[in-house]
Amino acid sequence: MMRPDLRSARTRRGATLVEFTLLGIPALLVCMSVVSGGIDMWQFFTLSYATAQTARFASLHGATCSANSNTCTITRAAVATYFESQALALSTSSTVMRITDGSGTVTCNPVTSCPSATSQFPAASHNAVGSNITVSATYPLSNPIFMFWPGAGEVNPATFTVGATSTQEILF
Repeated sequence: MMRPDLRSARTRRGATLVEFTLLGIPALLVCMSVVSGGIDMWQFFTLSYATAQTARFASLHGATCSANSNTCTITRAAVATYFESQALALSTSSTVMRITDGSGTVTCNPVTSCPSATSQFPAASHNAVGSNITVSATYPLSNPIFMFWPGAGEVNPATFTVGATSTQEILF
């Protein structure tokens, strides 16, 4: 006759593996989702921050900035470079920035290749104190969690675009 404790041990063989499979894989997916979502939020916050800081930077370089022999006017390239320095979590080759003053909108797609980079910004004819400057940017975020969905087959990472806009009044 077999002892009762041995019979119980034999019937439970493999139970830990089944429990880990049923609980461990979903727990791993939840952890990966939290990390991926955290990175996406960090990149969105960085985009928003860089947009606001760049608009503020540009608003401080208006018409009266160059009065009294001051030479503090800036170019579109300087605005794009400043945006890059504020957007540390973003790939600038994927970021699209639009800068708008009274003369119109200039699109830098990507940020590193701002057209007419030597042109003054804000434009000399539209940089009076009280005028508005708008900086907007978009950035594609990719979330790889859908690649791990069971039964989905071959799936590319989901990509969605986030944007940020900031408008500042020219102060000087």
